[in-house]
Amino acid sequence: MLIMTAFLAAAGLFDHLTHRIPNILTGLMLISCIACCIWDKGPAGVPPAIIRMVLTGVIFYPVFSIGALGAGDIKLMAVCAGFFEGGRALCFIFFSLLMAAVSGTAVMIMKGQMKKRIYRLLIYIKRLLETGRPERYHADKKAERESGVVLAGAMFVSAVLGMGGLY
Repeated sequence: MLIMTAFLAAAGLFDHLTHRIPNILTGLMLISCIACCIWDKGPAGVPPAIIRMVLTGVIFYPVFSIGALGAGDIKLMAVCAGFFEGGRALCFIFFSLLMAAVSGTAVMIMKGQMKKRIYRLLIYIKRLLETGRPERYHADKKAERESGVVLAGAMFVSAVLGMGGLY
């Protein structure tokens, strides 16, 4: 878990500074995950890790497709899920999303954007109910970037909480 946390720290820095998580970083993390699985459980530990990664990617793909999470965030979360056993992977994802929600809410409050964001969400939900089709949540890349939360940072905090024994 220490290896994963180190990668998450680097990913958090990249995400904060560039709003991107380099594929090379995620790829190296994937290789480390597979190596850790082999080290801990032998070759039999690899298929369950791959299944957790694929399931995480599949579950969060719809969130990516509307632009609510970036591809790098989804890939990073999927690889992290491979480092954990099933129940701990769910706890990691839950606490990551919880930390991102708390952080995002704090930013909205500090910037005085809470009413604007809730209004935008209500319009999105209304349109979704009227058309029955999900669409991109943000109108343009600028709005998407301004409202983004550094999910890699939240994943780092979640991993530290896990190392501290919270889950």
